[in-house]
Amino acid sequence: MSTPPLFDMEGRTPLTGNRKKSINKLSSATSLRLASPSDRTSDTFVVQIPKDQVYRVPPPENAKIMENRTPKDNVQSKRKIGRRCCWTLLGLLIFGIVIGISIAIIHMLYIPKCPKFSVVNVHFKNVTDPNNRDQGQKNQHPKFEFDLKVNNVNERMDVSFGDGKTNFVYKKHDIGQGKYPSNSQRSLGTNNIHLNLDVGSNGKLPSDLLKTIEDENKKIVIMSLMIHVPMEIKSWVKNLKKDLIITCDFDVEDLTKKSKIMPNECITDF
Repeated sequence: MSTPPLFDMEGRTPLTGNRKKSINKLSSATSLRLASPSDRTSDTFVVQIPKDQVYRVPPPENAKIMENRTPKDNVQSKRKIGRRCCWTLLGLLIFGIVIGISIAIIHMLYIPKCPKFSVVNVHFKNVTDPNNRDQGQKNQHPKFEFDLKVNNVNERMDVSFGDGKTNFVYKKHDIGQGKYPSNSQRSLGTNNIHLNLDVGSNGKLPSDLLKTIEDENKKIVIMSLMIHVPMEIKSWVKNLKKDLIITCDFDVEDLTKKSKIMPNECITDF
């Protein structure tokens, strides 16, 4: 009795001898798989990977993959935050520069300047011969009168003076003393200060000055007025306090009359 020909799984073509063997092997492998777990033996499999496919650093393709997986909204939001931070820092920088320039300009506009002093008029009263008490001058005390012009040259700052003292000097001799009155001035203001100075404690004048007074030929006499006074320059930006020393040198021709002299700018230690 002949064996019927074997067909493939689809039932189309008869199987040859070689294919029979392969089917037998397949059926044996299938039977091995279907066997109970107790019948199986534990096997160890070794998988070899080519050396050129082992990476110590992730390949650059992974970065592109991660970028594609990252949501675009997060990237755009981060960019917006970065731009806002840059604009904020830029605005703060510009604001700081503007503030610095403004402070510098304000300080330049409010630089304290010393007022200008000048002697306008001089009047020597009762100095014809103060040492001669027999000429009806016993009750007349020698006195020196000065008209002083003070000009505040500060455009935006006021000036105030406290009580000071004044000395009248002739050839290094202190021949008169008096007070400097306290006063104040607005910016760019001008004041006329009247000074009354008395002869020194001994009531005597230098002999050469008396000779000049008695001389009919009037001569020009060089004299000095020295003022020591506390000063304060004030503004809303800054204040400056200083003890000022003012020295005024001037020429006088007639010592017995009120003499108008050319206004001379005095020297200060400002």
